[in-house]
Amino acid sequence: MPRVAVAQFSGNVDWRENIAAVRRLARRAAEAGADMVCFHEVASTIYPAFTNDPEFFRLAESEDGPSVTEARNIAREAGLSVVYPFFEREGDHYYNSAVVFGRDGERLTKYRKNTIPSGLGRLVGTSGSEEYYFAPGDLGFPVVQTDLGVKLGLNICYDRNLPEPARCAALNGAELLCVPVTSTQRARSRWEMLLCARAVENVMYVAAPNRVGVDRGGAPEFYFGESLIINPRGEIVAHASATEEDVVWADLDLDLLESQRKNWIFFTDRRPDEYAAIRR
Repeated sequence: MPRVAVAQFSGNVDWRENIAAVRRLARRAAEAGADMVCFHEVASTIYPAFTNDPEFFRLAESEDGPSVTEARNIAREAGLSVVYPFFEREGDHYYNSAVVFGRDGERLTKYRKNTIPSGLGRLVGTSGSEEYYFAPGDLGFPVVQTDLGVKLGLNICYDRNLPEPARCAALNGAELLCVPVTSTQRARSRWEMLLCARAVENVMYVAAPNRVGVDRGGAPEFYFGESLIINPRGEIVAHASATEEDVVWADLDLDLLESQRKNWIFFTDRRPDEYAAIRR
């Protein structure tokens, strides 16, 4: 059975510190026999959106930037597939992105966060906004066949609050959905509920790494960690620390995935011709 890990650490404005954590945790995942490791949202840096500060745009990088290049090298060194979320700059545009590398460091796919929350300040009581930093994703919901024997799709953080992003990934063939997250205690009450719902309604595995602790050089917010892996029955099969840097893993039972999709015929029973309201 393929083994997937989720990893969490505290961010830093110095990308070298973040990459050191990525390397450290990737090695731990590899030593545990993992085939893939997924890191939390914007793992390349701090989470910037608690304040609208033009200085933070300097933390963005291109897809061939220094931290992304090192993440590619780490995948190759550790012999792991790596999901590496980063603050992306492409020309004059900025995105909340995640790139996927294969075990040999080959770039497999990239996803840009599709759903950028409006009114973040109202939701969490700050003056910042994701809309200030990130444009909405323009790459759709790509799905890639991995050498783990499962097809991988991605959502990022706020995407999980809506059913459509996960469903789009599932309709594109995803059997494993990686959902990198940065969430504070304000979202804790909905943490398992929403992710388990995405797993059940789409009959797929969900791997959700969440940032932990307080970013160094960022807002004095505490991120609660508790990175999760959930099986297609909505059962939590791996659960990380609420306070510490951590990596946890789970084996993906592909027989369970196949049997659940045969027994829970949600896709067969869909009536897309009746769902016009969704397109509004």
